[in-house]
Amino acid sequence: MWYSSVKVGIAEIDMDHSNIDSMLQLYFADRIPQNYLGQILSSLIKHFSFEEEVVVELGHEFPPEHKQEHQRLTALLEEMIAGWQAGRIDGKTAAEEVRSLLLVHVTEFDVVLGKTTF
Repeated sequence: MWYSSVKVGIAEIDMDHSNIDSMLQLYFADRIPQNYLGQILSSLIKHFSFEEEVVVELGHEFPPEHKQEHQRLTALLEEMIAGWQAGRIDGKTAAEEVRSLLLVHVTEFDVVLGKTTF
């Protein structure tokens, strides 16, 4: 699991990342029903708003370019959910793509949040 090696340094965000990663791990291991993928992806979309709220609650402005990236990823995830529900996208392939996207996002955007809020 990637979350143990890539931490933001903001406990609430790190815990949310851990939860999302755990859900993906359970999905890949077939420990939860395959039809939960939509809920996992929806949780990730909700995470973006949560992350923005946490930073603001800490008294910092959320970077506009990071917010734009959240909007881009949200649109991509919504398309992915629709494609998966319509049977155009395989669930495991979608989940693997999400895992890769999330790791890149965390390392390129989220880690910076921890550095700028403390």
